Amino acid sequence: MNKAARFLLLCIFAAMMEGCSPDVNEISDIALVTAAAIDYDMKTKKYTFTSYCVMPSNTSKEQSGSLTQWVSSASGNTLFEAGRKMRSHAGKNLIFQHNKFFIVSENAARHSLYEVVDFLSRKREIRVTAYPIITKGQASDKLKLGAESGDLVSNDLLGQIRNNKLLGQSATLTIKDFANLYANPDRGFVSGQLILKSSLKNADKVLLMNGGAVVYKEKFVGWLKGNDVLVVNLLSNRKSWGNLQFPESIKSKSDLRFSAIFHVTGSEIHSGFNNGSPKLNINLTLTASVEDVNHATEVTNSGTIVKMEYAAAKQIEKKIRASLDHFQKVLKVDIIGFSDYFFQHHPKEWKTIQRDWENIYPSIPIQVHVSVKIEKSGMITSVKEKIE
Repeated sequence: MNKAARFLLLCIFAAMMEGCSPDVNEISDIALVTAAAIDYDMKTKKYTFTSYCVMPSNTSKEQSGSLTQWVSSASGNTLFEAGRKMRSHAGKNLIFQHNKFFIVSENAARHSLYEVVDFLSRKREIRVTAYPIITKGQASDKLKLGAESGDLVSNDLLGQIRNNKLLGQSATLTIKDFANLYANPDRGFVSGQLILKSSLKNADKVLLMNGGAVVYKEKFVGWLKGNDVLVVNLLSNRKSWGNLQFPESIKSKSDLRFSAIFHVTGSEIHSGFNNGSPKLNINLTLTASVEDVNHATEVTNSGTIVKMEYAAAKQIEKKIRASLDHFQKVLKVDIIGFSDYFFQHHPKEWKTIQRDWENIYPSIPIQVHVSVKIEKSGMITSVKEKIE
């Protein structure tokens, strides 16, 4: 063995004998932040930053039932100060890279939502794909609640986001989405909302993603119910259409009632002007598969199918009109993004109406037309005949 090889071996041996660098975090010294909460007290004018943490040393499947979980919290005059104090008071080195949820209280959202999102987007250790979710009451209280599944709160919420395709009644935007949508001063958007529901297992409350929080001009302005969020997803959230399959219970004039699963196949929004005034037309096409009917009905009969399609189309049209009326008359915020259509297709006219868009938008007439095509009517053609 030559001298160079011997020297290399000695260097490797010395490095191995030296042990770990003092700058390296031991696994026993860290805690993984799986969810965080941001609150603001209107009286004291202080922020509170709260982190929900787990110890990585107990994350094996065999020990998943005995995870060490704890909450670290601190307050400050600014969100940065509150976060800094929270980390300095913790007995572990907090790791945020795996955190996917920031629960923001209504007070914090109303007071300074822009500052909250700006803070989160500037921190390199925070993922821009994390979800800011707005909630009523104290955000930190939500971290103390358990999940009905028995899993970590963060894992349960992530599962609810994946399963939203079954109802479409929840809005989920990332920090990156917030930053992109903030840039448009003429329209609002809908973020996720966290509410409480009663557990089926005990008397406790558990967390549920349902409804939405409306953001306009970088501020939180109001709440939306689940059905209103569904309409937003149907008309503007094209990326969700491939997986979205929402249920509806339909009642026709002939007293026929049936339930069906609906899928979006297309949506067209046409902007125009009538005697100088803006107008909008919405055409939504859906396919449906019938899941059940309320009485003996020949659901394979073409005449019956046409009646069912017509009843479904009219009922969904009514649902959409009710939500649009709420957006226009109550919130007075362009949530769907109609301003984008006028900007793209009528740039000259848009320059004129943009100046007074806030006052023009609530009075714009919107025509809605829904077309439904039933593709599957079920294997049973007559419930009564089958029972007999």
